Amino acid sequence: VGLCGQTRMLILSAASSTFALHSAAGPRPRLPVAPRASPPAAVQTLVEPSPFTTLLPSRTLTCSTLLRRLFVEPETSFSPAAVAAACSEDVEWVDMDLTEPIRGREAVERHLRAKWPLGSLLKVERLSDGASSGGFTWHREADGVSGSGLRGVTYFELNGEGELAYVQEGSEPLFKLDTILEAFLTAANANRQDEAKPPRSYERQTPTTASGIARYLWEVAYPGGATPSEALSFFSDEVVYEDFNYREPFVGLQAVSAYISLLDAFPQFTFLPERISDGDTGVCITWRCEVNGEPGPSGISYNQVDKSGKICFARDIPAPSIKPPPLAAVAARLSPQLRTFQPRAPLPSVAPPPPTALDTLAARPARAAIALAWFSFSAYVALASPGEFSVSADSFDNQLIAKAIDDPTSLNPIFFAVFNALGVLPGINAALLLPGAKGQRPLPAAPFVSAAFFLGFGAAGPYLALRQPRPDPVGRSELGFFARYVTESRLYGGGLLAAGGGLLFGPPSL
Repeated sequence: VGLCGQTRMLILSAASSTFALHSAAGPRPRLPVAPRASPPAAVQTLVEPSPFTTLLPSRTLTCSTLLRRLFVEPETSFSPAAVAAACSEDVEWVDMDLTEPIRGREAVERHLRAKWPLGSLLKVERLSDGASSGGFTWHREADGVSGSGLRGVTYFELNGEGELAYVQEGSEPLFKLDTILEAFLTAANANRQDEAKPPRSYERQTPTTASGIARYLWEVAYPGGATPSEALSFFSDEVVYEDFNYREPFVGLQAVSAYISLLDAFPQFTFLPERISDGDTGVCITWRCEVNGEPGPSGISYNQVDKSGKICFARDIPAPSIKPPPLAAVAARLSPQLRTFQPRAPLPSVAPPPPTALDTLAARPARAAIALAWFSFSAYVALASPGEFSVSADSFDNQLIAKAIDDPTSLNPIFFAVFNALGVLPGINAALLLPGAKGQRPLPAAPFVSAAFFLGFGAAGPYLALRQPRPDPVGRSELGFFARYVTESRLYGGGLLAAGGGLLFGPPSL
């Protein structure tokens, strides 16, 4: 049958849209069914998030981008294999709860698998924006458990190849000195004798970036004789300061000032930075103290600044004096996922950013193939198809359609089946796509699914290329009105079956 470009496009669309839907749009979301028995624990395997098991570092990736890909963007938990693959061969991973650092990729992967068993979720709360080094605050969650678990801070540093070369992680102590420490500091301040302070040997500065403030305090002010109170000028009025020696955070500049001023009673304490990350909005710091020239406590901290360049959040975690901490070991055995004795209130976490169209296509080659097919068909119709575009009644397309309606028996049976499939296939696509349409990004489903009844793959192609797969079951309560009462009904399914079967018999005899 001789057809002009527009009609050819519609027929090609009917054949290609079903293939495209099943090859790249992902499995159709299922309604919940009765769960099957899980395999014995001895034969269960850890399924890694596939987009990240082959993630390799790149010189072009900043530290914050790499950390976001490894720990924020995975839909479930992070992949220990992907994190190990992003490390250098001689990576040094310091867990402050252990006596010795972990070295090498294989040892890092074993450590992460042991520390984050199946069902464990690492939720990043605040992520620094460093280029060659950075870090984040985090807390633990568990599948099927409401609330949060152990909290912590982790520092990361890249080498020249963009690989993770040094990592240090610290988690909060379960035993907190709290009122004991407060009573000790108060007594020390009550009994202290005012001593002549040595002259200040540093010049005051007013940095406004997270890394700039940290470097000024730790590398200039404290070595130059400043007391901890020097930091107060850099805190916002609404600052939240978490010192994990205490059960509750200090909220507000007044509360933080009252606490930090107590530390001035210990001039023999010298604060020494070990590593300070990059970052304008967030910075991670590893540190240690010396007491009268002898090694003292060590720890890790995270600071975040607001838009005005003031510290709005701070978290300090001291290293345990006994390693591994006895209470932490008991909690890990009783609750391997949360590692606390009971769940705490839920905590916010960094939401993964919505993927761009380029991210979606690059992550799934089948999507790129759909996009290429759509552009190819569109270019063919616009540039190379025979005939002319026309909406007049005398155009070839309109005459062909009118003839098909007036006298179906005059049509070639194959053409009849393919042409009328343009009404059946969009109906099938609607039943497959609408259950997973809620919250689709970056394109909504309804306009493209509806337009496919008139334009076939020409309308559905962009949505199929960019839609988010929804492999998990979708509850009936999550369905929209049309999906719940129309496309999921048996009557609708029966109608599609009848319409599809009718195409096999060719045009009706009139």
